[in-house]
Amino acid sequence: MVRGLVIRLKLTTAQITLGEFWGAVARLGGFIGRKSDGQPGWQTLWRDWSRLQDLCWRVGAGGS
Repeated sequence: MVRGLVIRLKLTTAQITLGEFWGAVARLGGFIGRKSDGQPGWQTLWRDWSRLQDLCWRVGAGGS
């Protein structure tokens, strides 16, 4: 899962904290993360978690 995020979001390192991981998951769906936005909610995280699983499935299937 982390590898999929690193590839998709072009992160500089694969060693991220748990908070950074969930922030990156939320960014998959367009969560901006401004100071006034607060933390992403469970619906946002759930939707983007599904998107991450699809992304990882495609990467593991050879990108087709």
